[in-house]
Amino acid sequence: MRVTLLTNLVPPYRSAAYDALQHCAHLAGGGLRVLCTQRREPQRNWATPAGSYERATLSGLQIPLGENRTLAIPFGVARALSAKPADVLILGGFGIAQWQAQNWALAHDIPTVLQFDGWMGSDAAYANPARQRLRRTLIARADGFLAASTRGASWFESHGALPQHIRVALIPPSFPIPAATANRTRSERCYDLLWCGRTTKSKGFDIFVLIAAKLIKAGMAQRIAIAGSTDIQKATEVLKSVGLENHADVFDQLPPDDLPPILTNSKIALFPSRNDAYGVGVIDVITCGAVALTSTVTGCAPDVLQPTEILPVDDPQRWVSACERLLAKPELLETTRQQQAKAIANNNPAHHAKTIWNAVHDAINRKTEVRQWG
Repeated sequence: MRVTLLTNLVPPYRSAAYDALQHCAHLAGGGLRVLCTQRREPQRNWATPAGSYERATLSGLQIPLGENRTLAIPFGVARALSAKPADVLILGGFGIAQWQAQNWALAHDIPTVLQFDGWMGSDAAYANPARQRLRRTLIARADGFLAASTRGASWFESHGALPQHIRVALIPPSFPIPAATANRTRSERCYDLLWCGRTTKSKGFDIFVLIAAKLIKAGMAQRIAIAGSTDIQKATEVLKSVGLENHADVFDQLPPDDLPPILTNSKIALFPSRNDAYGVGVIDVITCGAVALTSTVTGCAPDVLQPTEILPVDDPQRWVSACERLLAKPELLETTRQQQAKAIANNNPAHHAKTIWNAVHDAINRKTEVRQWG
């Protein structure tokens, strides 16, 4: 089976899954071809993956939208699709390229599967009439849907997709699962608190600093790690302003494979984000044996965490209290770690690829039924 996937780029957490998808397609007499609209994502230190699948980047214009968002205006979408026709087309996201590709697929009677990692809480970032209309059009014409979380599945339903046409493809971690280091004991982890992600206001870095300062002042925490600083000098100045400069190790934007040594040395990771479509960092830290606490707007939170571990971003004291309970009770920290690890047991490349493969077959079967009954 020939599968073409159009997306912005291939992130580290999907590279191994696409290798597995390529294997499935190859056994079915075809292969996977991935077309990207961007070469890199701003504020990410990601290497270009060297997968077993075919990969190409479309030429076009890149318009920065702030932080890590970019509007891609590609050239030659239809030409690239026509060069190597597919049996099914997967559309990752709701950009101009995806709209053009779906138009091409409709003209050639090829089924499309629409993939979205976000949900209603992340939809506000794209609250403009043109974007909303584009999303409605793509959803109305798609033959199948891939959501990253149950929130994402509900979002598709709220936009008219039938529940039986939606599959939830859980996102894997950004790196191979660490060996025994993920099971380090509390005493073997030198960082009481961990920040993992871009040090921006939208991700809640200001709230993290406030929480950390209160915990260190109360004697509940001693060392913190900050992995993913977008500006080390600025982050250091912020830490110094609240007296944390001697308690913190600040790391730059790191490649995913460099994260496990830091994450496996951490007890609790905080994600007080104001806007997080899914929250891959949550999966990464839990994979490394740290306990995650997230804000209510983190997309994957209800699928991974207990209600007491999902906190409002505008109530720092709730975060402080939650951290104090975990740090004061080693048995509670360990129980929570085990529960969270169990919740992401299926967040792996094989499960992700299998779900995509099943969604592809669903879409082809629906398109065949429409042809027969149309």
